[in-house]
Amino acid sequence: MNAAANGIWQRNPALAWREIDEETVIISPGESVMHELNDTGSFLWRHVDGRRTAEDLAALFVEQYDVTPETALADTLELLEELSTRKLLVPTESPLGGAAR
Repeated sequence: MNAAANGIWQRNPALAWREIDEETVIISPGESVMHELNDTGSFLWRHVDGRRTAEDLAALFVEQYDVTPETALADTLELLEELSTRKLLVPTESPLGGAAR
């Protein structure tokens, strides 16, 4: 699955998660796997809400961290790709019933 800059993502609703000391711990109950996100991964996780695009999320990184918009977008897309590959994030369904693009 390729994370597009205008794609909209949401947290996988089948997962349990908790923030501990500003880091996010996610449990995949079906696979009995625990995932720990670092500071930037946790920042992204907190802001993925099923409404923001990768570009929107990258803009938040620019506000929070000392990075250029280009670097923020590249890093955001890479992180979205990684989290979606691990099935921690899933595409948001569009109102027409298909995956948002």
